[in-house]
Amino acid sequence: MKKIVLLFACIAVLSCSDKTVEKPDNLLSEEVMVDVLYDISVLQSAENLNSIEFTQKSIKVNEIIYKKYNIDSLSFAQSNRYYAADPHNYQKLFKKVAEKIEASKKALNFKSVKETGKELAPTYVPSVQ
Repeated sequence: MKKIVLLFACIAVLSCSDKTVEKPDNLLSEEVMVDVLYDISVLQSAENLNSIEFTQKSIKVNEIIYKKYNIDSLSFAQSNRYYAADPHNYQKLFKKVAEKIEASKKALNFKSVKETGKELAPTYVPSVQ
């Protein structure tokens, strides 16, 4: 997840210029972009925890995302560049991603308590401001 946040931060910094980024024809909606970024975060976290298994099974995070959302790398890159051109709104997208991750964690914890009587082990998650 650190890789993805760093990647998007770099894109945001590099895209901040006087030149306006034109809206691409195949722009992903903000809602879809949040879903894509959420799934990328979850899958990359899973890959970081189980990198050997991902390698052995030839699991490609990007291919999963592109297939799930019926997009290609160009449409994702263009949409990401467009949103990153406005750092304030881009930060809002990532806040929504963080909220979605937190909601998923709460739901999983609730399920764990219901099924096993135990809460999940707490983890450190940096806040998005």
